[in-house]
Amino acid sequence: MNLLDDKYQPLYFQTLRELVRIPSRSSRHGGEEALVQAYVTDRMRKVGAAVRCFEASDYPEFFTHPLCTGPQRQYSGRPTVIGEIGPPDAPALLVLAHSDTVPIFEPEKWTRDPYDPGTQSDIIYGLGVGDDKWGVAALLILIQSLIESKVPLAKRLIFASTIDEEHGVSNGVLLLMLAGVQAEAALYLDGGDGQILLGNLGGSTFYLQPDADLSNEELAADAQALEQACRLKSVQREPLFERPYLRDNLMRATSVSLQRLVDENGIRLAVAFYTVEGEAPQAVQAELETLMAQTLGANLSRYHITLRQPWFEPAFTDPSTAFVQYMSDSYRAVMKREPHLSRNTKQDAFVLINHARIPTVSFGAGRTQMPGAYHSPDEFIETELTWKIVQTAHAAVSRWLATERTTP
Repeated sequence: MNLLDDKYQPLYFQTLRELVRIPSRSSRHGGEEALVQAYVTDRMRKVGAAVRCFEASDYPEFFTHPLCTGPQRQYSGRPTVIGEIGPPDAPALLVLAHSDTVPIFEPEKWTRDPYDPGTQSDIIYGLGVGDDKWGVAALLILIQSLIESKVPLAKRLIFASTIDEEHGVSNGVLLLMLAGVQAEAALYLDGGDGQILLGNLGGSTFYLQPDADLSNEELAADAQALEQACRLKSVQREPLFERPYLRDNLMRATSVSLQRLVDENGIRLAVAFYTVEGEAPQAVQAELETLMAQTLGANLSRYHITLRQPWFEPAFTDPSTAFVQYMSDSYRAVMKREPHLSRNTKQDAFVLINHARIPTVSFGAGRTQMPGAYHSPDEFIETELTWKIVQTAHAAVSRWLATERTTP
């Protein structure tokens, strides 16, 4: 098994810290990925990759595509970056990560500067460190190490740093598809807890914006009632998860949940829900609209309700796919234990799997559980585990490169 040399470890964590220091938040209005993408472009070009950058406006069909989220949002100055190595006409493996982070939720709960990754050797803090700047740093180290190995490549590697994942549902990966990116398989360096993820759940979110004159007490009472109703609905839906790679899914017990969101428009409620294969979106939507109406009764009229579009689609990569086997073997070699194969929560991998027809494995170093989970105050990653995850990704890519036949 070809393991990534430990000599790259200091450079990897230096790269990760530099990325954390560059804000790249996206929101429902737009995003600020320009500087971090310029950093990625510069690093890729310096090591000799063939680099191309493009924006959403280079593919006008993006703005009318059914999978585009918020075509009216700001997209200028937010480039997608692709670096390629290997013969241009050879079979390709796509390795990708997303450059944007969420905004700073609950800033008062951060006990440290979200853009200061610190100097600890065992932990790195920062906004997006686990989602997904660890993955962007991994892209840069993988491409550099493979070029510096001087091993002739018979296959092609496409490294992509995308935009607008956090608030764009499918926008970043959709742009890759519209740009004509094709590959035999994809490794998405985005996920959590070192699990090998074979796809994702579907779903969307109902947003309930309260009337301006709704009191805090009335809002709290409505929220409590909806929270209880969502909890009961989740219990009813648990049998849907009785299938392989879903039984231990993080969302099994909370497939419908109430969230309280605070933004520039004040407090609003959100009913987030997750779906599996075989569920008709219209039926799920109607079922949850009935739940809200029965729970709040006449009080429902006090809210302006919107449903986030487009929905995430459930997606699944067959575990017998060759690259899944390469990932599993690499995991065993690096981690010295059996891999855990599962399905992710809502994720844009569905665009690659369902629409681009690229079997996709997601794999990540982010923490999904508190404290320090991604999207949470004091987000952090553990350096020892993260380096092993980077080594696992490198080993899987190396095995794909060395294997002539890439399908079962």
